[in-house]
Amino acid sequence: MKKLTTMVVAAAAALALGLTGCGGGGSNAAPGSAGGGKLEKTELKVGSLPLADYAALYWAKDKGFFNKEGLNVEIVAVQGGPVGIQKVASGELDMTNSTPFGTSMAANSGLPIKSVVLTSSLADKGLGVFVKPESPIKSMADLNGKSLGINTTRNMGDITFNNLAKSKGLDVKPNWVEVPFPEMIKGVQAGSIEAGYLPEPFASAARNAGLRQIADLTEGPNKGLAGSDYVASDKFVKSNPNTAAAFARAMYAAGADLNANEAAEREWLPGVAKLDPKVAQNMPLPKYYDSFKMADYVKAVDILKQQGLVKPDYKPEDRVFQPGK
Repeated sequence: MKKLTTMVVAAAAALALGLTGCGGGGSNAAPGSAGGGKLEKTELKVGSLPLADYAALYWAKDKGFFNKEGLNVEIVAVQGGPVGIQKVASGELDMTNSTPFGTSMAANSGLPIKSVVLTSSLADKGLGVFVKPESPIKSMADLNGKSLGINTTRNMGDITFNNLAKSKGLDVKPNWVEVPFPEMIKGVQAGSIEAGYLPEPFASAARNAGLRQIADLTEGPNKGLAGSDYVASDKFVKSNPNTAAAFARAMYAAGADLNANEAAEREWLPGVAKLDPKVAQNMPLPKYYDSFKMADYVKAVDILKQQGLVKPDYKPEDRVFQPGK
């Protein structure tokens, strides 16, 4: 996964070439959706990672929530949020998965994107830092100057780490080392890194491999933090407001349905996320949003302001698609 700064430069270059109409076919106007309003287009290409955080997208497709709104959604695999945002900027995708952190930092850098759907909040105990069982590292305080593996910096791992450390009154500066999640456990076991940051389902795999968790990055000020969203370009939502609203309605209906059917979700997840069924049965699951909670979104952005990752006067409300406004 490329760093966000690389993403912004690449996306800016794409914009310089001219941001044309977003997405593929289906540009003809369509009959009204279940929520009313004539759809500007019915065929959508949406980038995503098949993770539990973004399960609402796959559930909405599989369980007919998109169909109810008159939408046909093609899910396109992307390597990560930054890559997907580049494709939204170039018009290759209509929307893509991201995080409030990633969306806000990209928009703060000048990228014309908006959050369309707030998807899920962090699962309790769903983000952790792990070490070998015999490691002398016992807590976050022991990580100062130590090598700590992370998939990419300026993202969920280091931002939540720094936020939690600050709340504990700790001045901890690990030596962040970029390591792909699938290689993190072996890296810790081999000693090439002294600790590793892992979200689910990798955190469950780390526990099963015998690694010891020394920090829960979902506690304290990070508890229930808004962790995922879907974004579109400004041009897309301006040209297709009814379609964007229909997409959001379907996603929130799917989110509510997931919250009400956890057992069914756990049975369904292995086929979507390629999980071991035993992991799917026991891993922490996020809570899914059934509407856009602006206060939750603003809380995430406030953390970025505290860490100097967006400008002090950045207004998250201006970067959110609000139907009818």
